[in-house]
Amino acid sequence: MTNISITFNSEGFREILTGEGVKSVVSEEAEKIALKANGNLTDPDSEGYEADVFLGSMMSKYGHGGRWIGEVVAMDYKASADEAEMKSLSRAVT
Repeated sequence: MTNISITFNSEGFREILTGEGVKSVVSEEAEKIALKANGNLTDPDSEGYEADVFLGSMMSKYGHGGRWIGEVVAMDYKASADEAEMKSLSRAVT
């Protein structure tokens, strides 16, 4: 039987997770979800949803951590209420 040795390169993974390539993919996906959620809104007067991307600061057991995180947030009470009642944002994710 062959013995296999794998060395985990923490710095390499950190560079990938915090790189511009990953940021653009995460941003693109968050924007798609926000666009779809805005299309699901039932109240035309709502400000809707907006996408944002930020570099997380959470430490991990593998190194100094951090990775790009995408979020879609309701911009007003009407969008929040629409999510609560009609699941406009939740349906955009599935």
